[in-house]
Parts: sequence; C-alpha cells; structure tokens
Amino acid sequence: MSRKGLQYIQTVAEYIDQVDLLYMVYVDKEVNSELLFRGQSVDKPLIPKIGRLVLRKNTDSKLKTEKLIIEEFRRGILPLSEFKPDNNWDLLALAQHHGLPTRLLDWSCSALIGLWFAVCHVPQVDSRGKLLDGIVWVFAPTSDDYRTDTVSVDPLSNNVTKVFRSSIISRRISAQSGIFTVHKILKDDKFVRFENHKVFKEKLIPLHIKGEDFASIRKQLSMLGINYASVFPDIDGFCKNLEWRYAKQSDEKF
Repeated sequence: MSRKGLQYIQTVAEYIDQVDLLYMVYVDKEVNSELLFRGQSVDKPLIPKIGRLVLRKNTDSKLKTEKLIIEEFRRGILPLSEFKPDNNWDLLALAQHHGLPTRLLDWSCSALIGLWFAVCHVPQVDSRGKLLDGIVWVFAPTSDDYRTDTVSVDPLSNNVTKVFRSSIISRRISAQSGIFTVHKILKDDKFVRFENHKVFKEKLIPLHIKGEDFASIRKQLSMLGINYASVFPDIDGFCKNLEWRYAKQSDEKF
C-alpha cells in the first residue's frame, strides 16, 4: 500500500476489495478508530480552500479573511438555513458544506461517497489533451487524531491540525456522512499539505482512478444508490440527478 506503488481502481467491486483490505490492515488491529475517505477528480494537494485562495491586494491575510467571511456568513444565514449552529465549530462546518472557503477539509465516513466525489464530474485533461486521473485518499486516523475539546478552543484560533466531527447541522453533512480535518494556518499564511504532514502522512493511502474509467464507475455507483440526488438531498441535487438520468455527460458512451 505504499504511495510509490500506485493502486488503480477500475470498478466499484475492485474499490470495495481494496477498502476491505485496508480495514483489515488498519481498523481491525484496533490502532485506528475508522477509515475516512476523500475523493478528488484530480490529484491536487490536500490543502483547505482558504489556503488556495488568491487574496485581493487590500486584504491583509488569509486568517483575517477567514474571520471576515465567517462573520458575514453568521450574519446572513439566519433566513436561509434550516438549522442554527450552536458554536463556531458547527458554523464553520455548515459554511464548508456550502462552498465557503474555510480551514476545514471535507472527508466522508462512507467509502462509496468518497469514490463518487472522485468520478462525479467529467475528467479533466492536461495541456496535451490526456485525461487526468482521479484519486480517493483513504485516511486511517487514530483516536489521538480527533479534536475532542470544542468548548474551550475556537476553530478560528486552532493551533493544531486534527479531525473534527461536527453536529449534523445540514442534510448534506448527514447524507455525505461528513467529517472534517481542521487545519492550522501558519504564521506565513500557508498550510502544511496534509499528505506531507509528519503526523498524518503515514496514515494516508491513495487509490487512483484513470479518467477513462470515471463514466463506468459513475454508472455503477448510481446503480447502488449513490448519485447527485442522494449525495445532495435538496432540490439542486434532485434536479442535477434528473439531468444526468436523461442526458449523457461528455465522457459517457452509454
């Protein structure tokens, strides 16, 4: 399972076999509490969205930008949200699940949800027109890796990267079996790439998916009930799934 030896997945069945093996290696030893999954259509660095932002010239730092964004979010969501977050941890989780740039990185407790996020879009291409691979990162945290104190510690002053399990404050978090890593912002406004973090890098296993296999895996997942409608249980997800049912994506031949 070394990162040097690429693990390619061509079918959902192969993926389940790999995940089952990883459960036996990590979880059954009782060293790790569970496996977490993050699917990406492109193998890009594991850095939260706030860390990938290019700020405007008159903006001081990403730390200050994050606080300003969250305060505006807090002020504006009352008439828009089904649930009212009780604290900044849940507020940050809700913001993250609706696309706001935060210091959180999305993961799922569901292996199939992780795979779906890797293949749900048409694969990207490089400058030569070659299809790029997708990836599912499998993370095997230990119990020590979890943030347990969310009362005396505020996420906007978080000084150590941990796993964070929020309250179920949106249907999306519930449907996606959502869980997060909450990342430390360094003094130079940067983040340590999660896959290079000294505490976590040996607990991460990449499973790769060739771009040419996205469409067939997407179809297999839909047969198992994993699609836009189930992952996004709202009108947007329902409509997106209806569109997919009746119109092919550009990489689909069936």
